[in-house]
Parts: sequence; C-alpha cells; structure tokens
Amino acid sequence: MRKIFGNNQVMVSAAASFAIVGIVTSICLRDFSWFARFGSVITAVGIILFNRYVILGQDILPDVKMADTGLSSHDPEHYRRVQEPVPRAVVEDQYSRKAVYFGLWITLAGTVIWGFGDLLNFIFG
Repeated sequence: MRKIFGNNQVMVSAAASFAIVGIVTSICLRDFSWFARFGSVITAVGIILFNRYVILGQDILPDVKMADTGLSSHDPEHYRRVQEPVPRAVVEDQYSRKAVYFGLWITLAGTVIWGFGDLLNFIFG
C-alpha cells in the first residue's frame, strides 16, 4: 500500500478518475448527488497525498543554504552545480513537497464537490 499511496502520479490520477466516474455516473443516472459522493473519495485521496511523507516515514528536509552555491540543501540544482549525484533523500523530498501542494488542491476541490456537487441537480435537473 505504501507504494501506491506514496506515488504522486497514481494518486493524482486516482483523484481525476474518481471525478470523471462521478460525473459520468451522475449524468447517466441524472442525479448529481453521486458526483457529491465521489467528492468525498476525492477528498480522501487528497488527504492521503497531502500526507505522503508520513505514509513513507520520511521527514521533509530542513532548508539549509549551502555555502558553495547559495542554494538550499534540498534543491537538486545545488548537487548538479557541485557535480555530485543528487541524494535519494533529496529526490524523495521533492516528491513529498509536490505531494503537499497537489494534496492541498485536490482536498479543496474534493471538499467543494462533496459539499456542493448535488446542487448541480438544480441546474441540470
């Protein structure tokens, strides 16, 4: 489960898939409360994505400015400039930082869909 929940692409794809399935189901059944129900699942995916670093048991690296380049220790560009291989922890940290960003927006979108998706019945009745 860690591999699935820790994979940003899988989780973003899952959220998009749930949104599409919710819309298609709602259109077929002519009831947008199904779209709202899928919003709850989208919110859950966003929360899981938002907590990627916890699921994988990793901490987000601290922001330390490196004297050689003036870049952060978690910036892969620093390692390229000093001609060293980028540590795996830095790569994972970048993935976790992106997951926090995408997780926030997916959670917000899922919450709005969950809360207001059924109001589309008034528009498309």
